[in-house]
Amino acid sequence: MQSEATGTLSIYADNSATTQTRPEVTEAITLSCQENWGNASSIHAVGRKAKQALENARSHVARLLNCENDEVWFSASGTNSNNIALLGRARFAEANELGKHLIISDIEHPSVLGPAQYLESHGWRVTYIPVNREGFIDLDKLKTAISKDTSIISIVWGNNEIGTIQPIAEIAKIAKEHDIFFHTDAVQVAGKFPIDLKALPVSALSLSGHKFHAPKGIGVLFLRAGANVMPITFGGGQERGFFPGTESVTNIIGLGKAAELAFTELQETETALRKMQSNFMTEISQLKDIKLTGPADINKRLPGHASFVAAGMEGEAMVMRLNLNGIYASSGSACHNGLLEPSHVLRALGMSNEEAKGSVRITFGKFNTIEEVGMVTKTLKKILEYSP
Repeated sequence: MQSEATGTLSIYADNSATTQTRPEVTEAITLSCQENWGNASSIHAVGRKAKQALENARSHVARLLNCENDEVWFSASGTNSNNIALLGRARFAEANELGKHLIISDIEHPSVLGPAQYLESHGWRVTYIPVNREGFIDLDKLKTAISKDTSIISIVWGNNEIGTIQPIAEIAKIAKEHDIFFHTDAVQVAGKFPIDLKALPVSALSLSGHKFHAPKGIGVLFLRAGANVMPITFGGGQERGFFPGTESVTNIIGLGKAAELAFTELQETETALRKMQSNFMTEISQLKDIKLTGPADINKRLPGHASFVAAGMEGEAMVMRLNLNGIYASSGSACHNGLLEPSHVLRALGMSNEEAKGSVRITFGKFNTIEEVGMVTKTLKKILEYSP
């Protein structure tokens, strides 16, 4: 597409960071502000109307996940959902004198690593399962790590940096066989391929609306009927007390609309993303200065996702060069206090600090085209040709 401000090329290829809110979602949100502005906890007609709209949204999310409506709870974000899943379950484990052992992978999102480190500082034992060069956990090491004290396992379904899709069905089966609460961060998965929670025995699952064309500030926690967590924040008891506070009806309606559209278009979306991904990865894998990170097999990688390191270049520098050419991507490195730090995910793959600093992530989404894929590839080639 063309930038309205400059008339230059403008391609958004950072859909793992956030997605554009769909026009249909924006329309639903706008209508909600006009018609469903009531407090969903109020018992009068205006409140009941807002409550009904909220429950309609819940049913759309349940349909996307193939679960029951009363297993879907609205949160402020995926981070919020991850925290209640881990810390809320840990509270339940402690209250019921269960074991204080948590198992996660080495490549979890900070919103899982943070709670794990918090629990570790409060007497919990945390086991970090290593991954191979493509980012997959070793199932045998997972089995070996389980002990009589293991109360929680949390493994990310699809990694945002390298695109690795973990064998979540096998992991869930292992957890179920040992009667262990199993949570998965599925923030990057929703809307990209089917999720069937009637078939997949996970205890809890987290989503974030803005990763599949809903607004920011709204997330989901799936909690299977019979699975117990305890609140970690306190207030009026909304959303079963897990996420107390006046419900963000407007954002929830937006999320519900996005879930409805995602379900309807799921096959079409996955096919389009796979095609763009395949074209892009085939082209860049032939460049001598590029090394792919994550799975080489695109069927084991998040649809639309590609990641790589560029020899002799910093990822942040390449992202800025892409930006100057009207292409918006991201790097796996993070800048803290003026220092460029390599991604913990890439370090977990066995990469050196220098290699990890050269990471770039390109993620295509619903609003990208095959033509744009070619433009991104062409621009990358030019940047590499002129690199010092």
